[in-house]
Amino acid sequence: MDRFCPRCGAAIRQDDRFCGRCGAALAAGSEAPAAHDPLVGRTMGGYVLHELLGVGGMGRVYRAEQAALGRTVAVKVIHPHLLGDEQTVARFYQEARAASRLNHPNSVSIIDFGRTDDGVLYLVMEHLVGKDLATVLHEQGPLPFPRICEILEGTLAALGEAHAHGVVHRDLKPENILLKMQRSGAPLVKVVDFGLATILGGTSTAITSPGLVCGTPDYMAPEQGRGESVDGRGDLYSLGVVLFEMLTDRLPYVDETPTKVVLRHIQDPVPDPRLVAPHRGIPDALAEIAMRAMQKAPDQRFQTADEMLEAVRRAARSLAQPGSAEVLCGECGARSPASMRFCGVCGARLPGTSGALERSSLVPSRRVSMPVGLRPRRPLVGRADLMERLEQPLVQPQPGLRWLHLCGEPGIGKTRLLEEVDLRARERGWLVCWTRPAPNRALMPYGMVRALTTSLLGCREEDLGRYADAGYLDDPVARAGVRELVQPRGLRGLDRAPTAAVARALAVLTRVAVAASGARGLVWLADDIHHCDAPSLHVASWLRSVVERESVVLVSASSGSTPPEAEEVPVPAFDLEEAQAFLASGADGSLPGASDENAGNRIPASRGRQRLLPLYLEQIEALGAVDETLPPRLSDAVIARVERLAVDARRLLQTLAVVGDRCPRAWLDEDLYQGMPSAALAALQRAGFVRQEGDEVAFQNPFVRDVVEASIPAQVRRELHERVLSLVIDRGLPVEVRVEHAVRAGDPMRALLMLEQVGDAARRAGDAAGAVNAYRRAVELARRELLESAEPAFEGAIVSFSRKLGDALAEMGDAVGADGVLREALDLTGPLSTERVAVLAALAAVASRRERQRDALRMLGRALELAATLGEPAAELGVQAVLSDVRRREGDLVGAANALARTVELAEAARVAPWQTARWLVDLGETLLELGDGGEARRRLEDALRLLGDDPAGDALAARALSVLGAAAEIEGAHDAAVTLYREALARALRAGDVDGARNYQKAAEAFGRAS
Repeated sequence: MDRFCPRCGAAIRQDDRFCGRCGAALAAGSEAPAAHDPLVGRTMGGYVLHELLGVGGMGRVYRAEQAALGRTVAVKVIHPHLLGDEQTVARFYQEARAASRLNHPNSVSIIDFGRTDDGVLYLVMEHLVGKDLATVLHEQGPLPFPRICEILEGTLAALGEAHAHGVVHRDLKPENILLKMQRSGAPLVKVVDFGLATILGGTSTAITSPGLVCGTPDYMAPEQGRGESVDGRGDLYSLGVVLFEMLTDRLPYVDETPTKVVLRHIQDPVPDPRLVAPHRGIPDALAEIAMRAMQKAPDQRFQTADEMLEAVRRAARSLAQPGSAEVLCGECGARSPASMRFCGVCGARLPGTSGALERSSLVPSRRVSMPVGLRPRRPLVGRADLMERLEQPLVQPQPGLRWLHLCGEPGIGKTRLLEEVDLRARERGWLVCWTRPAPNRALMPYGMVRALTTSLLGCREEDLGRYADAGYLDDPVARAGVRELVQPRGLRGLDRAPTAAVARALAVLTRVAVAASGARGLVWLADDIHHCDAPSLHVASWLRSVVERESVVLVSASSGSTPPEAEEVPVPAFDLEEAQAFLASGADGSLPGASDENAGNRIPASRGRQRLLPLYLEQIEALGAVDETLPPRLSDAVIARVERLAVDARRLLQTLAVVGDRCPRAWLDEDLYQGMPSAALAALQRAGFVRQEGDEVAFQNPFVRDVVEASIPAQVRRELHERVLSLVIDRGLPVEVRVEHAVRAGDPMRALLMLEQVGDAARRAGDAAGAVNAYRRAVELARRELLESAEPAFEGAIVSFSRKLGDALAEMGDAVGADGVLREALDLTGPLSTERVAVLAALAAVASRRERQRDALRMLGRALELAATLGEPAAELGVQAVLSDVRRREGDLVGAANALARTVELAEAARVAPWQTARWLVDLGETLLELGDGGEARRRLEDALRLLGDDPAGDALAARALSVLGAAAEIEGAHDAAVTLYREALARALRAGDVDGARNYQKAAEAFGRAS
């Protein structure tokens, strides 16, 4: 039976005692790994493991899928036996952060890392399809000298960037040098496992501790074998050994055991590769590079990777055959055959080659392909029926709102259809306004509606407030709606938002804008609404009931679910014939004619069975001729295109992706990318990644932006978000924008504070879904930080945010989810803590919502006992407030009144916000009135009104207090007083934008007005 190394997975002979690849000691009977892997199918941090690719000294490598983007990645799961203590775990994070700062085409990007709940550590890397150098040497034997130079140049370029960041590989060997074949024909060198070898043995590498050797003995520098500190020159020594092996087809030092091999590296003289393999005719230049790199003393080697790289380039130039045509790369200086269009080292386009993309094999030969983004607008292919349906309300407008929703997966062409609606609507005399999510998808309450309103009025957001007092806004509800747009606060003291008021404001302003422009009506194009805030979608739903005379056509698009109020318009993928027509139309903007037949240009059969998305077809067209070697997934095709970019263009694209879908050009020039080469931006525009929109640089497609951001090495991504966070704070952008960068910048305390602000603001605006999103992210962030740092402060954060999350889930109607979250939080609270009191009260409120009153009362009893033990009146306050609700649900009005009276007493002592005390006073007054105690009820309600005063922020609650006073007057038979109070309540409700309350108060005033 075959045997395998338990450390690296290499096949070994039955009688071997040590692995020939990694030197690990072997136990008798090491057999093939089991066919079933328990990790296959598991999800780690959003990555689904699909297939075991290999086993190495550090861990097992899996092919995985990033679920959110459908992108193929590689996940390395660290061997559990290497993680015996927290010191090793801390070292893992330290080394992973350092390695994930590397952002070079020749370094494999570490895009994420983390730890699962059960303690499994993992790294997420870009997935490569290629072979490692060890396999290539085994299959092909000694390599041609020019190819050796290409491999060295790519490896040294990666080492140069790593050493500049203070990252030392420590385990450079052929297995860690991957060769990925490019369509240009040259191998792209990728160096893997930077700096992570220390996880195997930390900083102790002495040969007296064989189990702690950090590195592979065959390639280990002398100082590393002696247990001394290792810098970049140790990596150059290891690369010298790799070069020796490529030149001679053997290692410089071979012996019976790994320890003896290490001793030979320390003691034996450096062998001359020309003498070891005289038959190879090894050039002097390459032999001298290998011998200098393998000097025993670090001071006698090349001192930097750049110095060694220059020596390799000189050697490569000396190898060039007379008369052979070569091109010097303008980005990295590497030489390539003139027949190549892209540099084999860095992937940049070579000077002197055509700027046009390779013509797709699907395009008839008479056409000339152009870069995506420079070509004219493609004609619509296979969308005639869709456009007929979308254009129908433009041809036959009707008063009111018509909402059509385009749904389909990313890249299917929804934005292109919206652009076509825009064009045809303008031709027919409609006013057209676009709304898109915030640049970094920040969920600002009413953000989409605010953008539409400013577009309608042609004003800036900061000027929107003056329209609340404009002459044509004589409707107080509309004025309240504008105020809510300017500063979302919700209806303070009531558990609802003034959504209807915002919708009425939008309807009034639409009437003004349509009349001023003389248009037939408004066409509202809302792209990517799955990234928009919930209040804006609620406003869109309300519009149907408030738009009467004007014609409004709302065409939205998303990759999520269809809003219930909208007519769903599914967008299908292309079939094979439509895909061919789409690609054939790309050159000059015209559809292919009958004479454009080209039977040889066909999509391979495997591709014809795919869902062919327009965005995917654009990517493979830009990559070159369609064949079996191209990436089968959209996200992988985007990554393949990014890999072709020169270093400057690639890093600029990453910066833009971190900012968001759009970035002000001034941010690049002045703050983020000082000295930005204009050529890099021009290259991105030519390649179709971005476009200029006024003074902004925008991604052509938001999905491409998501893929680019996800592919940035983890620590590089964090540092970019830190820079953008500082910028948006300096510019005074809303907290909803800042928090997105704070979370991704790895600044947990600041991010938690901002998430709390965002969640609280969402609840005030009546956006329970937005609050749930913010609090849930806060809980997940605190859990992750607690797992990584074991800092006790994060336990308190988990409890605090879990309580708020439970409350928000309950408001959404998800009582079961709220109960689960709160019970988990309860397990983290101390037995004698105010946090435990608060969580018990929250659990009681949820139990009451679930009609489990006995459970609710039992929890409240425990909470009151604990609050009394602690002597904390503030803790008792929250419990009494919940107790009043539970008693009312039971029908125990006396118990509810007693609990409310105690709540008010505690609130006055604790000096809580006046409006909050006023709310409990109104609840108490209403309960007392139901009990028949009109006098005490009136006194409590008048106290509430005094607390609220004439502050517009308290209008909604004041209107409710006035309406209860009106009911008291009605009971006493004072009909005129009741009518007056109801009318006062109506006026304040209208001023607050409380449409539902105003409707009820108006009905009451009219009813008693007629009676009187």
